[in-house]
Amino acid sequence: MLHRNPLGGLVVCDPVGPDYLDDPDREVAVEAGVRLVNVLLRFGVNLEQISADKVCHSCTDVRDAYRISLGILTVDDTHAMARQLESFALEFEQMREQLCSTTPCQAEPAEGSA
Repeated sequence: MLHRNPLGGLVVCDPVGPDYLDDPDREVAVEAGVRLVNVLLRFGVNLEQISADKVCHSCTDVRDAYRISLGILTVDDTHAMARQLESFALEFEQMREQLCSTTPCQAEPAEGSA
């Protein structure tokens, strides 16, 4: 912050625009959170309290500027979400088994593996 003596006159500077308050690290975190929510919504799971929270670097060793918080889930909500995802996983496994019984299936590498 710039401080000047009033007798020295006002500081000459260029005005700032809305981008002055932009936070690219937060934008990246929000983009990741939105992607996760959209994928989970396709499976019937809604994380209504998800948020992008600024990391306190003086109280944690997390290097990221922001952390995605999934919110507070009740035990019942957690069980319901797990049941929903397990149901889809079981359905996908059954579909793959049916497909592999009619055509030879190859194990495909997981996304992001090298």
